[in-house]
Amino acid sequence: MIALWDTTATEVVKALASERHSSGGLTSGLALNLVVIVDEKGEREAEAALTHAAQQHPCRLLIVVRRDSDQTAPRLDAEIVVGGRLGPCEAVVMRVYGPLVEHAESVVMPLLAPDVPVVTCWFVSPPVHTSADPLGAFADRRITYSARSADPIASLRGRAEDYSAGDTDISWTRITYWRSLIASAFDTASAPAASVTITAKQTDPSAVLMSGWLGGRLGVTPTIDDTDVVRDSEHLPAIKAVTITLENGHEIAITRDEGGNTLLRRTGFPDRTQTIKGRTLGELLAEELRHLDPDQPYEAALGQCTGHLELCRDAEAASA
Repeated sequence: MIALWDTTATEVVKALASERHSSGGLTSGLALNLVVIVDEKGEREAEAALTHAAQQHPCRLLIVVRRDSDQTAPRLDAEIVVGGRLGPCEAVVMRVYGPLVEHAESVVMPLLAPDVPVVTCWFVSPPVHTSADPLGAFADRRITYSARSADPIASLRGRAEDYSAGDTDISWTRITYWRSLIASAFDTASAPAASVTITAKQTDPSAVLMSGWLGGRLGVTPTIDDTDVVRDSEHLPAIKAVTITLENGHEIAITRDEGGNTLLRRTGFPDRTQTIKGRTLGELLAEELRHLDPDQPYEAALGQCTGHLELCRDAEAASA
């Protein structure tokens, strides 16, 4: 590990090369560049999440920790770790101060490994325009976390207005298990859907994206019944139940209790129970890093739930 205080991007590049050489790091073994923006409060959780993700995806990990933005003079403190506490990756933790908080790309870009994709992830409230943000403009994929915005639903609308191929959101990843369970339930459906009710917290972006996904797939307009949901993890969607009534009167209902036990009920079939536990931020991020191509289902769901139906058409055309 090398620590550099009040340093420059040039010095960080030299120190990374030196540490890689002494640790036997090989750039050719990297699958991607992962640029992550966090604040000081979330640094510890972010490092734990990124350690988990790096174990599955060899990467050059560039963590930008935003600190005192009110400081007058720009300052950069850097920590370089190759194959250390952050897992089997090449990691640079950059703590930026003052004007550098808004211009972190000046220290990130010289550190990007060549010839591999770039993924930028915001573990903080995302910028208004991710694809135009200096840290998002050069990325092949941009991962936001709308649930951490002051107004999550407004943040989703912003994601739709600013959508670029390669965008996705952790709030979407949180409902992977729900979507899988609902899709499997339709293997035995005897008629098209007539109505859909989602029992969830209306301000939860995962519930809104679920509404968009079901509305686009089933051709109905889901209703979100607002309710408080007790969760054992911030990274669980605030969804208690999804009930789908078919045109022949049959019903598909999925409910989840506070212990994570999920009950699937279908007219004419035995009930089925399974457990959906909360996943960690690292597990959610690792899932997103498994594919670096555009996420058309997310694009369509985002367009449907925000009224930007051109995204639905674009997603359908791209997947055709």
